[in-house]
Amino acid sequence: MKSKFTRILILMMALSLCLPLTARAEDKSVIISFHQKPGPSEKALIHSANGKIKHTYRFIPAMAVEMSDAEIEKIRKDKKVAYVEEDVIYSAVEPIPGDEYVSSWGVQHIGADIAHASGNKGTGVKVAVIDTGIDYTHEDLEGNYRGGYDFVFDDNDPFDDSTRSHGTHVAGIIAGEENGFGIIGVAPEAELYAVKVLDGGGFGALSWITAGIEWAIENNMDIINMSLEGPHMQSLQDICDIAYNSGVLPVAAAGNQNGGPVRYPGAYDSVIAVTGTDADDERAYFSNIGPEVELAAPGESILSTCSLTVQNCVDSGGYRVLSGTSQAAPHVTGTAALFLTSDLQDMNGDGTINHEDVRQALQATATDLGMPGRDTIFGFGLVDAAEAENEPLSITLIRTSGSPAAQDAETVLLSGGRYEITINNNGLSKVRVDVFEDGVFQKDLSSSFPFNKKSNGVTFSLDATGRNYEVIFTPYGKSGTSADIFITMQ
Repeated sequence: MKSKFTRILILMMALSLCLPLTARAEDKSVIISFHQKPGPSEKALIHSANGKIKHTYRFIPAMAVEMSDAEIEKIRKDKKVAYVEEDVIYSAVEPIPGDEYVSSWGVQHIGADIAHASGNKGTGVKVAVIDTGIDYTHEDLEGNYRGGYDFVFDDNDPFDDSTRSHGTHVAGIIAGEENGFGIIGVAPEAELYAVKVLDGGGFGALSWITAGIEWAIENNMDIINMSLEGPHMQSLQDICDIAYNSGVLPVAAAGNQNGGPVRYPGAYDSVIAVTGTDADDERAYFSNIGPEVELAAPGESILSTCSLTVQNCVDSGGYRVLSGTSQAAPHVTGTAALFLTSDLQDMNGDGTINHEDVRQALQATATDLGMPGRDTIFGFGLVDAAEAENEPLSITLIRTSGSPAAQDAETVLLSGGRYEITINNNGLSKVRVDVFEDGVFQKDLSSSFPFNKKSNGVTFSLDATGRNYEVIFTPYGKSGTSADIFITMQ
């Protein structure tokens, strides 16, 4: 860890505003996009121009390159080249420091506690926090942290070194653990991946951000959160579009320019742009607005996690209050995780349930604010996590006359979480519960529950986390007797 901080200090001392991308004074960092996937001839073109290839992208036909201005102008004219753009700097959406140490009100305000009570906590959803990194040693984050990558220092230690603990604060809003202290996230059992593309000052090159989104695609993330902002660049739009088309749901902050236009990447059609609200469901004064705004979420005076390597976080016990659309976006990201593990329906009728259905569900269930319908201030409205509540699955077993008990059996499929099963008996002598995984009988999970006048009900748990179980309930007893079964995800 000390070596990482040493590198940070050297970087900050050596470079102005962390705008740092040249190997020689006369060289410039650019993104060069080709008309086809770059191969030997494209690489030879760069080398012939005395260029240095820093990164070859795999989802867009482009390279991050360092070369002189003169060579850049020459290469723009080559027939192999589609476009050349500057490797511009993006920044974390600068938070507005909070002046009141309050509870994490946003999670309850959007109804996430209702979803939690139904057993939906976003278990197993993979969320990439594309930001300044995460303090993965924090007691409210360490249990949900799963890894990541640091594109600033090009290593696999994406620890948050930012002075505001920006990425750590965002991560806590998404998936702070339910552990009885500190804060709780919107999806407290989601899996967090730190993709560090912003340095300790909160600045990051276009090439780092593009590579970070590419990493999220390759590592099968479900959702990416980008609480960062900057100008439109074609390579950024291309990789965001590819991420969305590959099944990843990108969520981004709208920006904090007090009513200015929505910033990128939030303004792209493939990205959900989120603006901030206060406790009265009014637009937070700092929030940007525009037709690209899709959803609103709490963004003012949000308490969340911060790194204990930052002195003012040590003084406050590892938590701090910040405000901004950086804080609003992760409320939507966490809600999207809840919808992915809810009883979500096929919203678009394409026969599958995926990120497109999640996006439509977020829009359809949002609480309308401002002008009726979608507007430029709140989009479709305030995100509503309560709509991701898992309704208990209920079935009724009935023992029919003159038939084998097996013909009265009911089968349910359970997967992706831990379930509580309650059997309320109405006269059956017993209920047999048989569990199969991929067609293989699981003897240790199967049971037979006998009933009498003193025992007319039973509740038990079945852990299907990471598994697909077929559960068969078979009734035994006199004709016309029955049992009601309720299955709830915990």
